[in-house]
Amino acid sequence: MSKTSRTVRQRYILWRNNLHFQISFRRSGWFFEAVLNESLKPFVKTAKGLLTLVGLFSAFITFQSLIVSFLFGLVVYVVSTIFERVVFSYSSLYVHALPEFKLEPDKWLGAFFGHAETAERVEIPMVGWLMADAEYAAKVHDLLLKWSFGELRDEQKNISASAIVDGTDYVFFCYPSLTRMSAKAFHAKVERERKQTSPTDVHQKMFAMLIFGKRCAITPGSYFPTFRARYREGVPYIFRLALLGEGGQPLEIPGLKDFILFDLKIKDKKGLTRKDIEYDHLRIRG
Repeated sequence: MSKTSRTVRQRYILWRNNLHFQISFRRSGWFFEAVLNESLKPFVKTAKGLLTLVGLFSAFITFQSLIVSFLFGLVVYVVSTIFERVVFSYSSLYVHALPEFKLEPDKWLGAFFGHAETAERVEIPMVGWLMADAEYAAKVHDLLLKWSFGELRDEQKNISASAIVDGTDYVFFCYPSLTRMSAKAFHAKVERERKQTSPTDVHQKMFAMLIFGKRCAITPGSYFPTFRARYREGVPYIFRLALLGEGGQPLEIPGLKDFILFDLKIKDKKGLTRKDIEYDHLRIRG
């Protein structure tokens, strides 16, 4: 795909997403409701007023036939009914912890997969990132700790990770979970306050967040296909930031403790849906 075609595609996706944010439809019993962004309220009020005037003045209009009169009245009724079934949406923005350091994507060299073994010879899945230097790795480690609220064992699944297979590559993503308890509490508070004044409004939840993403090649000697075949979603795994050693082997970074994470998704790109945060990211960025 050429650079121009990619740019056009990106703009189209962003335009369509913005349109969906402004106008959408949802099923309500046997009917559908139009969900409009609250910024469109003045337009809806004006349209309702005009329809009321049209309905009133239609009494003074003489039509050539009863059929035309009936059709005119039917159109006014249908349009009025549609506007009566309009509900409005509002949005709230939850801000996840953002980096306080300069992002240097080139210092994240790649990812690795494997298994560690305990003293009891129990295998534990291991996933990690290969970093170019220890100082930058420490900054990333501190950010991940903020996402997990200081817990190295992230049983609450505050950190989400995924490996999305795209042909002979996979894209590794890592980001704060959208369903973390703090975000749920924030949105619940917003909804309680809104319902006091407008109980029918629809809440659109928005997030400001950093998403780490790195495209990695699946080489002939890669352990990733074996790891994918063995791993079962929901199984806790060691997550480690490491330096790149000789022969491509990961080296532990002194002072950086491993995380135990509980949320890892491995999927083919074609298996993603709009519910997956990676879906639009891959469509826009490729």
